[in-house]
Order: sequence, then structure tokens, then C-alpha cells
Amino acid sequence: MMIGDASLVRVAIRRMRASNMSMKLKKIQREEVACTTSAARPFGCTELWAGNESAHRSLELAGLEADVIAVPSGGKRGGDLSAVFSCSDNIARVVLADCVGHGYVASRVARHVHRLLHKFQNIRDTAGLLAALNDKFTLDSEKSSGALQLTTVVTGTFDGGTKEFNYAYAAHPRMLLWRGSESRFLEIGEGLENLPLGFVTGELYSEQSIRLQPGDMILAFSDGATEVRSPHGDQLSPRGFLQLAEATLASLPGPVRLAEFSTALLEGVQLHRGSSELEDDVTLLTLRLSG
Repeated sequence: MMIGDASLVRVAIRRMRASNMSMKLKKIQREEVACTTSAARPFGCTELWAGNESAHRSLELAGLEADVIAVPSGGKRGGDLSAVFSCSDNIARVVLADCVGHGYVASRVARHVHRLLHKFQNIRDTAGLLAALNDKFTLDSEKSSGALQLTTVVTGTFDGGTKEFNYAYAAHPRMLLWRGSESRFLEIGEGLENLPLGFVTGELYSEQSIRLQPGDMILAFSDGATEVRSPHGDQLSPRGFLQLAEATLASLPGPVRLAEFSTALLEGVQLHRGSSELEDDVTLLTLRLSG
């Protein structure tokens, strides 16, 4: 090999190495861009109000008006727990739990359910929230010296963007939907009965969803409203309560305020009983699409 040829070879080798280094640098740059990720936004809820005492509260939620009226039987506090939450992504959550019985024992159970709600309030999935509540409630009941009583629950989440109301039951009375376009109440949630909290761990809860329209209203209630008996022993019944709700709404001049509707409906239940003193706790939780 001539000296001049060797020099040319060395120059060629240096160029090849420089070219390879440039190619490697470009490859690293492409890989760094491809691996860039962004963290998912966490979901969280903040309690706006909750209680198992005698109360009448009106609240503004994400795209909803809410009104809660509660009358414990035989005391200042009872076994009906209602809770209202404001959550991430323009979502509202409501919970109504009815602990078996009334008085001090049921009130103690309601407070326990309230503590569990705070533990699991950031679970986004509606049916998943019930499953978590049920498992912990049942396990706590097994460890308790005085076994916790069974509790029925209805819970729903409302998306203020899509107007979707997603709901699930744990053996709770089915909610009523007032369809403004049809001017009547309908029961919702057929087939979602499921088991109450405290019966068995591992229960899988089902859920359904509806889209609310202008003028629509959701009415959740404890079974004290449907099982109330007249002085002659006649039970109001779910059908009778639905008819009472329709008659109450029709009797009020428009535009109807939710607080007025709740008060008038409770008075109708008490009128059926023939007394303001009720046999069981009664809670009415009403939601209406804003605007």
C-alpha cells in the first residue's frame, strides 16, 4: 500500500466514524421523544354536606340543584344518612343510606357508614364505590362485638358536561325520575336490587345511566316514606308514594322550588300517617337539572 493511499484510508475511516456518531445521536433523540408521557389527572371528591340528623338543606352542585329534607323518628338523629359531594371533572355525587331500624343504634351505624364514605369517596366508579363500602362494612360487622345492622344504599354521580346520571343500588327503594317532557314520574333502576351492605363480602353491584333533560328531576328516598301507615294500618306503598309525588308537584304553582316540593311532599307523607310523628326515619333527596 502506498503512503498516499494510507492517508486516504485514514481520512475515509474518520469520516465513517463521524457519520456513525451523528446517526447514533439522532437515534437517541428520537427515542427520548417517543418515551415522553403525561400523568393522568387524579379523581377526587369533597363533601359539601352530610348528616343523619333532622335537617332541610338546599345546595348547588355541578349542573344540578339539590334539596335534602330529613326527619328522624323518635330523636334528633336516626339511621338515614344523606351525603352530597363535589368531585373532579365537573361531577357531583349523592349518597342516601338507610340503616335498618331507627333511634340510637341505627344512628351509630349511620355514623360508621359516613366514616367509610370518607375512606372511599374518591372511587370514581359508582358500582365500585358500593362494592368497597360493602366489603369493609361487612368485615367490620364481623369484628364488632355488637354486629352492625344491614344497610341499604342508593348512590349516583352526575356529569355536568354530558348530563349523564349514573346510579347503583344496594337493596334500596328505586328512585323516581320526573320527565318534564312527559309530565310524570317513572321508577328507574329495574333489575338493580342487589344485596344490602353487610350481607356478604364480594358482592358485585350493577349500575345504570340516564341522560337528564331540561325540566327533569330525580327523587331518592328512604323506605320510611313508602312504608308509612295510616291510623287504620294502610301502608302508603311505592305506588302510592309515586302518586303522592305527582299530585304534590301538580299542586304547586310554577316555577316550582325544590325546597317547596320537598316540604309539601313530606307533609303529604305525614298526612297519610295522621301525625307529624313518623314510625320510621324519612329522608327525601331531590335533584334537578339547573337552567
